[in-house]
Amino acid sequence: MDKNVLLIGGTVLSASTFAAQPVSQPMGASFTLGSSVHPSALSTATSNPAAPFFMVDTEQGDHWRTSILGPIGVGYEVGEVDSIEDNIDELDDLLERQVTTVAEVRALQTRANQIVAEMGQDANLKAMLSAPVPVFPVIYKKENGKTFTVDLTVSAVGKATFLDDEIDIRVVNGDYELDTNSSVYAKSGTDINLGLGYSDSVFKNESGTLVLGSKLNIHSVKLGRSLVHLQSSEDDNAEDAFSDAFSDSTETSMGLGLDLGMVWSGENYQLGFQGTNLNEPSFDYADLESNCLSVAADDVASCLAAVEFDQKGDLSLKETYVMERQFTAEAGTLLWNRSLALSASYELNDVPDLVGDDYQWATVSTAYYSNNTIIPALRLGYKKNMAGSELSYATAGATLFKWVNLDIAYGLESTKIDGEEQPRSMYVSLGLQSAF
Repeated sequence: MDKNVLLIGGTVLSASTFAAQPVSQPMGASFTLGSSVHPSALSTATSNPAAPFFMVDTEQGDHWRTSILGPIGVGYEVGEVDSIEDNIDELDDLLERQVTTVAEVRALQTRANQIVAEMGQDANLKAMLSAPVPVFPVIYKKENGKTFTVDLTVSAVGKATFLDDEIDIRVVNGDYELDTNSSVYAKSGTDINLGLGYSDSVFKNESGTLVLGSKLNIHSVKLGRSLVHLQSSEDDNAEDAFSDAFSDSTETSMGLGLDLGMVWSGENYQLGFQGTNLNEPSFDYADLESNCLSVAADDVASCLAAVEFDQKGDLSLKETYVMERQFTAEAGTLLWNRSLALSASYELNDVPDLVGDDYQWATVSTAYYSNNTIIPALRLGYKKNMAGSELSYATAGATLFKWVNLDIAYGLESTKIDGEEQPRSMYVSLGLQSAF
């Protein structure tokens, strides 16, 4: 058994194809600012469908705005279990031992059951990647305010989870050894998303301007799954076999999603509301094999384990992913000629990401937007996932020279990795985007 098998979930993204504002990892400045809109942060244009209206200042003679590169974002999440690799090493050793007495094998069984129960509760690794295709989004605003947007983004997420099975005892050639169906279960989701948006002001008076927006998202979603039986995996080929099965066991399908949004913009404040995936498009995962007589000999143990976990309700051999509808509210105060913003956004319900993890972001932030090329624009924030992992983050970002955008989110919960305390999650984003 490969002791690093749980780490494969992070490397598996390299075998995937790479969505506007992925559920698990909003892009660029949006990770710090949430769904709050500001023209100095172009990445916020891909959240609320009404946002692109504010990204081009036609009073200055501008009509077009595009990105250059990125923001390219990468992130990870790990489970609560400390020292996963040490636990894998110890379990590996216990499963390979052969002993001659019942007392010895009972002691091994007790310790092995402790390890698999702990790891089955929360041993997982998740890796995320997101980026718009270079140049996108492209925004065109007419003199009369009608704004058209084309957005092309790509994202990928992969997760490996430990599925625990009770340790049994078997007799082999007169000796006792342990036996288990404990496995690593991996899921991947990749999305290529073409968004076509329209926004315009529909009402204006001395108090402010009401902007409405809509966006049609055309999704090409690739969903994959794989299960590897730990005890039957060979040390030399487990990682290769797992990666091959992961890339082969995929299903690609198309779907349409509809988003609607509004922003009321006053002189010193801003309110927004949006609904995403209102029609809830669905996409199928690749099926896990149920007829274990038809698979290759090396895959029989993994197939039998998958069938057992299906019967126990730990997974489903057939699975469909639904992009569930979600509603988000935002509010902000704008001071110092709108250069200082205090904002908050809250997702009113939780929704699953491409690998089934639930997210519901609550975000508070402050941002200073500089018109000086030398003085950077700065943003600070705090955000928390109110569902699923319930991880929280301290966030910070800066726009340097009005072009370079860097954002970092540091997880506030920790776990032990290689014996040292490390954040359970972290996110970094870097991009080149034109300033307002």
